[in-house]
Amino acid sequence: MKPSSEHEEPKQYVVARVRNALAHDEHVAALDIQVRIVGSDVYLTGSVSSVPRRDAVEQVVQHEVPDLVVHNQLDVLSTDAPTAREEIR
Repeated sequence: MKPSSEHEEPKQYVVARVRNALAHDEHVAALDIQVRIVGSDVYLTGSVSSVPRRDAVEQVVQHEVPDLVVHNQLDVLSTDAPTAREEIR
């Protein structure tokens, strides 16, 4: 990341820019991914529906903030059918 300066974009603006890019990307279109910046690292948390979507999220973020190290901690939701009956009480 660039050295700190008085003209550096505030972190909350960078987070908003990344979230906007994720929401408007045709391969991602996600509003529920959490983005957190710590130093020169950006952490992505939440759930996505597939491995390709998880990879697309990472690509969008890397494109948007190339100077930051991306830590993709997204979970991929299981699409397997239930194996047992669910007890509802």
